[in-house]
Formats: sequence, C-alpha cells, structure tokens
Amino acid sequence: MANIDDKESTESKRRLIERSYPSNDIFKEKGGITSLQFHKDDDQKSHNDSPDTLSEMSPFKPFRTNCKCSVCFILSFLGLILGIILLVLLDPLVNNILAQKMAIVQNREGRRFWQNPPATIHRKMYIWHCTNPIAVKNGAIPELVERGPYVYREEWNRSSITYNDGLDRLSYIPSTTLYFDRNQSIGPDDEYVSVINVPLMAMAYEVQFYSKEMQEGINFFIELLETQLFVNVTVKQLMEGYTDALIEIASKVKPGVLKDDKFGILQARNTSYYQNFTIQTGINDITQVAKIITFNGVSTLNYWSTPQANMLNGTDGSLFPPNLKKDKKVYSYSADMCRSYYLSFLRERKDGYVTLYDYHLSADVFNMSREENRGFCGHDPCLGDGVLNISTCYLGVWGFISSPHFFQADEKFRQDVHGMQPNKNKHAFIMSFDPVTSVPFDVNVRLQLSFYMPNIKTLEF
Repeated sequence: MANIDDKESTESKRRLIERSYPSNDIFKEKGGITSLQFHKDDDQKSHNDSPDTLSEMSPFKPFRTNCKCSVCFILSFLGLILGIILLVLLDPLVNNILAQKMAIVQNREGRRFWQNPPATIHRKMYIWHCTNPIAVKNGAIPELVERGPYVYREEWNRSSITYNDGLDRLSYIPSTTLYFDRNQSIGPDDEYVSVINVPLMAMAYEVQFYSKEMQEGINFFIELLETQLFVNVTVKQLMEGYTDALIEIASKVKPGVLKDDKFGILQARNTSYYQNFTIQTGINDITQVAKIITFNGVSTLNYWSTPQANMLNGTDGSLFPPNLKKDKKVYSYSADMCRSYYLSFLRERKDGYVTLYDYHLSADVFNMSREENRGFCGHDPCLGDGVLNISTCYLGVWGFISSPHFFQADEKFRQDVHGMQPNKNKHAFIMSFDPVTSVPFDVNVRLQLSFYMPNIKTLEF
C-alpha cells in the first residue's frame, strides 16, 4: 500500500478521503454477488490515497471476504467428516440391504436366483477325433482334430430342500437335465467320432497293479471280446452313454460304478441325484451365502493325499458373496474337478454402462510345483504342471483335467499328441461378476478332460 506524503495536513487528508470514498459501503452488491469491478477500482485507489489509520480504513469492511472463506472451509471440513462417516457406515448398510435380497430363504431374490437361474446355460462340448487310430496302436503319435461345438442346454433343479431351525443352513440335492441343441451345434449328434476306449483304459489302469499271470489272463479275455483301443461311436452315444461287451462284464464285476451300465461323458450328470449339499443361506452373514458346509454328508473330501487338498472351500457355484475385492480370490467347489478351486482378479471392464470384474483360473491352480498343490498329485508322482489327475474320483481311470489344448500346461503334454493349438482368448477360464452383488454376468468355464494311456507290455489292444 503506497504511503501518503507526510507534509499533507490532516484536514487535506480528510477532504481527500471524503472525495474518494463518498459512501460507507465500498462493496456494492449486484444480485447478491459482489462486483469484481468495484473491488478492482478499490485496489487502484489504495495505491494512491490510502488513509493513515486503521479506523479510517473501516469503510472497506475487509473481513467480509474472509468470512466467506471461513464458511467454505467449515463446509469442506464437515463434508470430509460426513464422507468418513459414510465410508464407515456404507458397507454394513449395503450388506444389510443385500442380505434382505440375496439370502437363500423363501420369498427373497436370492432363493429364486439360486433355485431357478434366470440365464440360459449352455454346455459346449468339443471332441478330439483321432484320424490315425491304427497307427497309434502301433506306437505312432495320435493325430487329433477338434470337432464341435456340440451344444447342450442345461436345466438346473434343486430338490429335497430343507432348512434348519435357524434358517441359516439348507440342504438340497442338485440335478441337471441336458437337452441337445441342434441349432447351436456344428452338426447333428448322430455324427461318428473315433475316440479312446475309456472303459478299456479303466481296466488297464487297474491291471497294471496285478501279477503278470493275471495280466496275461485278462489280455486273453480282451482278445476274445475283440476290444479295440479306439471306438467309433456317435456323439450322442459318447455323451449320453453306450454299452458293449466289456462294459457289460465290468458292470457285473463292479456293480453301481456306471449309471445304467453305460459309459458316457455326460451320462452321470444328466438327470442324476448323486450329490447332496448343505450350504449357508447368508441370512445372518451375507458374506457366507452359498458357502458349502458338507458335501455328501462330510465336511472334507477323501480324494486327495493332504488335508489342505481335501478342504471344502467356497460356494456351490450358484451364488457368491457380495462386494468383491480385487485383492481377494473367489472360491468354489467343482464336481468336474473333484476339488475346490479359486479364481483370481484379472481386470475391471465396462459392458455398456455396467462395471464388471473379470476373474480367471490362473496357472497357479494347476501348478503342481507349488507346495499347496502337492496333495492333488495323489499318491502318484505328479505328471507335470497344468493338469489335474482325477483318477481317484472318476471311474478309476487315469483321467486328467486341464485347460483346453493344454493351455498353461507343460509343453510336453502338447508334444505327446498332434493338434493342440492353445489360445488365451479361446481357452482361458473366465467369469465376469457384478462387483456389488457378485452375480455372474458372463461365465466361460473352459476345461478339457483327457485320458492317459499306460504302457502295459503284457496287454495287447
């Protein structure tokens, strides 16, 4: 602020101030907004004609602007406190709302969604057709061609639903009915394919532990039945079940192993009632909704060689706990894998206006080099990373679950056969969820079932 010449008289100063500031209200209000032009003019005057004392400056009323800043600061501070309170209270509030909607109890959305999923479920089956079965019998590498998809529409049903007294647990029996969908399939299900003789592989798996004399006797029996290493069957037979002389005899030796004394990839799943689950309803804690308590009456599995591998973790796959976190895994039990597994966060994306979280089956799940997975090798040596040996729960045959085309598996598996072309975009296991409700939007459960052919020299196929 410029100083006024000391030689001027006080009276001169007074007259000068009166001429310069005729009104006591320097700030003129226009519609409730102080005109910046007047403020600018005041600044210009202050450089030339500033009064000498603070009392003479009182007409400027400088604290009005400071009060407005103080009010803004107080409002901002209150907004910050309110935001913190909302953060603390929002999760319980959202969980309470979701519990009212998503708990699996009568007359709630969770029960309706769990019992009758609104989405149409399709199971797309691809078959590895062998083009050189005779050469393979003589030691050649199998030449495989992928056939498909052959599409089956699934209808889920849950029967024998019973609740405990507290309504926090329910037991049920799941079943699935399959219908072949010709319109979405690559061809009719009466097309023939050449595939490995799985019942014969099951017999070979057991025979390898027999004495040499018993193996020779079984070999004579196989020749008598004219059983071949590969069978030519229709897609319908392969999926829904077929029988032959070997299967008929095996069913008599081990009754009840094969449903209806037939073998089919989907035969045991179609209209079957062989599983029983007890799960949590989520009525008291929505974060536990659909979490498995027991499977077939037991709280742990008995397929694997370690307690950790036999644990029942996660849900039954129908619903998942709400409020997904990117740093948390999603756990579920799979009847196809005979084990619990987890999905890891992959990415966040938009589908129109909807935000989705994509979770995938990472390579760690089938990485048998990891200590937590050692129990999934059973009592046999692990064959390698990327495959899961399910022989202990699948007909006693050396069956293996992996990603299609041995995606994320050891290279040696792709070298044992010709025709594998792994592709991340086609073969990755990915599920997309709404992050708040955890309702699945897109489900791409991609798995491959393979069978190992043991080299038993005393057996001739």
